[in-house]
Amino acid sequence: MELFLPPFRPGPLGNIMKKSDANVFRCPACRGPLLLQADDAAGEEVKEGSLRCQKCGTQHAIVDSIPRFVPYDNYAASFGFQWNAFARVQTDPAQMPYNHERFFATTDWPSDLSGQTILEAGCGAGRFTCVALETGAELYSFDLSRAVDACFDNVEKPDVKRRHHLFQADINAIPLPHGMFDKIFCLGVLQHTADVKKAYLSLIPFLKPGGELAADCYLNQPLKHAFNLKYWLRPFFKWWKPSMLLTFWSAVVSVAYDLKSLLARIPGIGASLMRIIPIGRLNFEPEMRLSVPEIKEIKTLSVIDMLSPKYDQPKKLSDFEAWSREAGLELVKLTLGYNGINVRVRRPLSPIRNEKLEMRN
Repeated sequence: MELFLPPFRPGPLGNIMKKSDANVFRCPACRGPLLLQADDAAGEEVKEGSLRCQKCGTQHAIVDSIPRFVPYDNYAASFGFQWNAFARVQTDPAQMPYNHERFFATTDWPSDLSGQTILEAGCGAGRFTCVALETGAELYSFDLSRAVDACFDNVEKPDVKRRHHLFQADINAIPLPHGMFDKIFCLGVLQHTADVKKAYLSLIPFLKPGGELAADCYLNQPLKHAFNLKYWLRPFFKWWKPSMLLTFWSAVVSVAYDLKSLLARIPGIGASLMRIIPIGRLNFEPEMRLSVPEIKEIKTLSVIDMLSPKYDQPKKLSDFEAWSREAGLELVKLTLGYNGINVRVRRPLSPIRNEKLEMRN
């Protein structure tokens, strides 16, 4: 019998696990029913306790109101550090319009999904969690890492919390019943898994017949990647401890930004000289008006996000087409979008006879 228990995280509580959730969750190992042991509960709310499988006996801790179906020490630990260090960066009001735009452009779903049940695979700090909850849907969100702690605190409205069910789990062993969801989305996740195909197809059994999955993934562009500084730096930096990466790159980005700002002010040649500093734009206007410290924070997050993940596996459009057809899915759309590849598939009500594919470049 094993009890998965990550380190305690002090701080304010957000959503509270509901006792009724214990009847929904399944053992990720054997898919058996789980028995709730509530050590700290108030009415229908569970803050601390465990879920024990009635079939195989495995126990999973409930810590800070979040069921934990995986150990803390896993390959996504860098994301847990990253999203707790930058918990509010992508969920602040300035960036929420961009989050809305990307979410609905990728999914093509309507803004009102009241009455539907949705699964979010890989919630991070909750940038798309907040968008999905605004649709009125009942939302189940999970992440492999302790990013769930940041997501937990970023969902703040009491009426929204009641529709949010948060847990920590592996995409390849989701502790929920098959055929439960009207919709599933997985944004910014697949390229960072150990086996992209396995992770993508692992989501399909959880769709209802007729249900839809929307996902994205980095696009494989060998020639472009050969000249991409990220892929030159990753072999060295991905082994660093996340805390060391943060300290180092916070200093580097700050100095680089200040230097680029100085170069930009040189009359005549400044616009050309500043291009030698590869940290992108000096501001995000007119889309977002941000202070210099906020801009430096966003740029530091971007560097950490590029260099720290253990896996970074871009794929081809043809990969998702082949995998979707292999799984017998209706391939609704396969195109290029915000994160590279955008794919949208539907689990058929009956075996597929004539599939139609919209494909745009």
